[in-house]
Amino acid sequence: MSDFEGRWNLTRIIRDARAGQIVQAIGQADLRQTDGGLIYDEQVKLRIPGQPEMTGTRRYLWRDGGDHIEIHFDDGRYFHALKLGVVKAEDHHDCPPDSYDAAYDFSTWPRWNVRWTVSGPRKSYEMHTEYMLR
Repeated sequence: MSDFEGRWNLTRIIRDARAGQIVQAIGQADLRQTDGGLIYDEQVKLRIPGQPEMTGTRRYLWRDGGDHIEIHFDDGRYFHALKLGVVKAEDHHDCPPDSYDAAYDFSTWPRWNVRWTVSGPRKSYEMHTEYMLR
């Protein structure tokens, strides 16, 4: 898990089929040591078609799960797991009525990416985020 510690540049493309638009983001994710794991803090500049650029932030808690990382929302609720020691990892998160599927790819480490496919009655998008250690 300590391999993720540090500051990562990130780029993100969100292909929103429901809205019929592509959203772009660029920024950084900082992963720093804390009791029991890492804190993931992200800050990006979002470019949504037809709107002024805006800042987006998110925070996750990464906890040691042995052969995987347990990723929690900042309020402590469980989100999903990231399997360690593999080149590609997948997981699923149910948030009724929506469904979230993650596909991580570490084949070009220390560059890595994650693709989220999200579907539900009001959501239909794919979000692809690339990370590169600064």
